[in-house]
Amino acid sequence: MSDGKKNAGITYGLIAGCASILLTVLLYVGGAKMFLNPIAYVGFAIPIVFAVLGGLAHKKANGGYIEFPQALKTVFTIFVIYSFLSTAFLYLLQNVIDIPFRQALAQETALATEKFMEKFGMAQDAIDKATAEILNGNNYSFGKQFLNFAFGTIFWFLISLIISAIIKKKKPEFDNNTFSQ
Repeated sequence: MSDGKKNAGITYGLIAGCASILLTVLLYVGGAKMFLNPIAYVGFAIPIVFAVLGGLAHKKANGGYIEFPQALKTVFTIFVIYSFLSTAFLYLLQNVIDIPFRQALAQETALATEKFMEKFGMAQDAIDKATAEILNGNNYSFGKQFLNFAFGTIFWFLISLIISAIIKKKKPEFDNNTFSQ
């Protein structure tokens, strides 16, 4: 296997992770409200785009063919590296770099949760309980971040299966040029 094929997962995973960190920094500069803004959901497109690009780069390096297991390995590698880098950066941002930002984010999240629950006619007791959990619990601890990473990895594996099934292209058993000579 050439270096291009081996490194597609790592290279595109690092690029996706760096792009995610850049988006996180931009959202951070915009403040806690920006973190909860729908524009933040662009962050979900970043790894998907780079996973597809990385899988296609591996396919191109392999002469236009890629078996499903190869595609899955490349695409999932991209998602794991992306997830690790973005989770690690988010943890550092919220627990080392700017703890008051973490607290502001918790307050904004509690406010958004309260509005959402009120919109659906939830009981005030349930609303108070949910907002208290957000404000009093540390949803940004290492353990919670690791758990988010683990569940995220499962989610990204399922997405990897879909992407790999789409980009796979099996090399024909027999080359047509073999019989034409």
